[in-house]
Amino acid sequence: MRAYNLHAIATVLETEAMLIKSRKPLNSEQEQLVKIIISRIAGVITAGKYVVCTYNVPRDRLAVAAKVTPGKRAPTVSALETPGWVAVSSMVEKKKSAEIMDELEKIGAEDILIFNLDNCRA
Repeated sequence: MRAYNLHAIATVLETEAMLIKSRKPLNSEQEQLVKIIISRIAGVITAGKYVVCTYNVPRDRLAVAAKVTPGKRAPTVSALETPGWVAVSSMVEKKKSAEIMDELEKIGAEDILIFNLDNCRA
């Protein structure tokens, strides 16, 4: 909206989604369905907060780079055909992605890419 110098003039509707579970005991099939629904909702919420950062870095700088992009558990590291280089992929907070890219560039990382997530299980 800002790009076209537009502004909101009124709020038509504010909404909120809620998942409500019955207090009555559920059978195992129903419990499993509730768990699946909760997991799917959590995946979409998590995906909205994170992006995937992928980059190439010299192996001797991997430890420093991994501190910048530690991921949820650990970064994924793959050897490249170019000797002494690795490819790294890691989930990072979306709101910090620009600063992380700047830091990786200072470390010597190249081909730094950010990918949005639609959904995940993390």
